[in-house]
Amino acid sequence: MGSNRRWVSLAFWVAGLLLWVLATKFFATIMAWFGLEGFDVQLLGEQFTLTTMIGLVIALGTVVYSLRHARLVELAGEVIAELKKVTWPNAQETRGATVVVIITVFIMAVFLGLFDLFWSNLMDFLYPNVQV
Repeated sequence: MGSNRRWVSLAFWVAGLLLWVLATKFFATIMAWFGLEGFDVQLLGEQFTLTTMIGLVIALGTVVYSLRHARLVELAGEVIAELKKVTWPNAQETRGATVVVIITVFIMAVFLGLFDLFWSNLMDFLYPNVQV
């Protein structure tokens, strides 16, 4: 697991950055809902406000807790070890799979379109005077 320690740390820090942004937006939205925008004071300039600080504290606390939680670090290391075993498709396989998906979607769209047309005509035949 030692070789994966860097990847685990990087993953936790990236998750922390994402949490910081989400928590900042969440608390700004909550303050706006309750009409408390005036309490969201600027701390270190226009972009670094009280909600930004709250989000940063929550994110840093979560990252530090995650890095110190042995079972969580071990689990993340196991995930990384398994991801290293994955064999990714080459360009030709990816193109082939993409063509199959596009053809399948087209066939299903035609099928559903015909099915919808059939049922629309049937309903118009059964209920001719109903206006929607």
